[in-house]
Amino acid sequence: MKSHTQTIQELYTRKVGGEIFRYELRYTHGHSVKWSAHVYQDEILKGTPQGVIEDHDMDEAALRQYLVSYVEGVIERGMGIAE
Repeated sequence: MKSHTQTIQELYTRKVGGEIFRYELRYTHGHSVKWSAHVYQDEILKGTPQGVIEDHDMDEAALRQYLVSYVEGVIERGMGIAE
């Protein structure tokens, strides 16, 4: 399968605190998935979580949901996100 790049732009509101963040998530879909996100609050870059998923068997919809949930979890927990 040839890999291609997808981009998702979303808003996320923290459940604790109510802060609003905007993120842009880019990822490749293929055997090896490389992903990175840029997380902004008030248009100020707050963090750039990224990673690689190897040897997965998710279809594109499941992969998208997994990555969105992961990035939103990072925002919720504040891991790697500057306050």
